[in-house]
Amino acid sequence: MNATKKNVSAGKLLKYKILGRFPGRFGQRYFDKYSSLTAMESMPKALEKCAGMVCIDLGANVGEFSEMMAARASRVIAFEPDPWSLQRLVERVGGLENVEIVEAAAGLEDGSITLYRHEDFDADPLINSQSSSVIASKKNVSADGGHVVTQVNFLRFLRELDEDIGILKIDIEGAEVDLLESLFANPKLFRRIRYVFAETHEKKIPGHRERVRALREKSQKTWRPVVNLYWH
Repeated sequence: MNATKKNVSAGKLLKYKILGRFPGRFGQRYFDKYSSLTAMESMPKALEKCAGMVCIDLGANVGEFSEMMAARASRVIAFEPDPWSLQRLVERVGGLENVEIVEAAAGLEDGSITLYRHEDFDADPLINSQSSSVIASKKNVSADGGHVVTQVNFLRFLRELDEDIGILKIDIEGAEVDLLESLFANPKLFRRIRYVFAETHEKKIPGHRERVRALREKSQKTWRPVVNLYWH
């Protein structure tokens, strides 16, 4: 796995790192650039530090990161609500003894919820399945033909899981904002996790921009877990 998303020179990365220490919006702009470009190298390092612990993959899709986690974790709990992705997830990691697959979306309530697929899902399911979301206003999903799926109250799930978590990966196409806000509001529960890697989707859901900005500010002040909101 490459250390950066793009082919960026070491000199430019150093520039972004230095400028990212400046106060205010100017510094935040460069901190965001540096963090986004270097985010992908962070998960393998965290996995090494959390070897032998439980890892959770929210939005496992077809299992690329569940499989990576399984090589180091004592147990991986992979959540995936989309029926198409679930089938490929089972084929990829269902035979691994330390992987548990939960056929559900992670949210703040137990029950059912509608999952919306990419507007061009059928053209390339492997790629477009990554965009499935429970948020109908997300720009690249279609409100037509949604799938009703199970949703699990993830905070309840964590409370009932009597183990500390090494890594929590969150890639749930917009639903991460509500979940992260609730986790930050429950610090005792949140501190049971060592590392959080989350992809935010404010470019596809503009109403989330200020909420994501606030979450990033909180994450920079949080010592445990280490929260990376620039991942992927």
